[in-house]
Amino acid sequence: MTTKQAAPPPPSDMPDVTDTGTIIGTIKLQQPPLEPASPILVTEDNGNNNNNNDAVIMPIDNLHHANTAAASAVEEEDDEDALDTIEKLRSDELSSRVEAARKLPSIALALGPERTRDELLPFLSDGIDDEDEVLEAIAISLGNLVPHVGGPDFASSLLTPLELLLAVEETVVREKAASSVLTISQSLNEADYTNEFVGMIGRLAQKEWFTARISACALIAHAFPNMKGAELRRTHLEYFANLCNDDVPMVRRIASKNLGRLFYTVVDTLGAAVFFLGNSNNNNNNN
Repeated sequence: MTTKQAAPPPPSDMPDVTDTGTIIGTIKLQQPPLEPASPILVTEDNGNNNNNNDAVIMPIDNLHHANTAAASAVEEEDDEDALDTIEKLRSDELSSRVEAARKLPSIALALGPERTRDELLPFLSDGIDDEDEVLEAIAISLGNLVPHVGGPDFASSLLTPLELLLAVEETVVREKAASSVLTISQSLNEADYTNEFVGMIGRLAQKEWFTARISACALIAHAFPNMKGAELRRTHLEYFANLCNDDVPMVRRIASKNLGRLFYTVVDTLGAAVFFLGNSNNNNNNN
């Protein structure tokens, strides 16, 4: 028997995807270099029953090159799909934009975490004036992008476009954005939760446009248990009290719907005694 050493495959250039015509620009996917195959002895029985150990040596190079070509074909197909999806984001056809918005994870995977944060997210933020169907799809997809922006350490970058979606007029879009925001908040570290997530809620509660204040009503109730510090909790309870007395009836209605949840979370977090302490202080002041 003889062993045939496989020669290392010739170096291949990294695939360049041509400019899409959008601000996202040229996609250059980073691929790890292929390692040369280890020597393999492949034999095939020649049909003889004698003990002369005759065997047919199968060429290894052909097998290795076939596997490499198949893998490259799959990667090129994925690149083309990502490029096509990016193009659809700028399409004049509503259905194409909706389809592309639903495939944001594929685009982010092609761009990589850094370019997703630096290019894709700003691009989405600039397109908030799109149709409601597109915005709804974007709001849903953003909740699935934590792994594609670099993991929990960079998850707060997703809050920027979502904060804009939380203030749009369409109720369904705001609800989907709120759901994604709550999902992302579970991945945030304590500092980002306080500074970015809770900070965003405070801004929404004070925005001039009433739809942003509507979103704040539900988010305050959800976020209160994880707020750190008495001052931060007191501030957001004051925000909620102001929302209950808002000039816009719709804001007051949504605040009243979330009042029970907030009451429960306050009691669960601080204990029921906090309400009695408040009454006791008021009585002392009156005396």
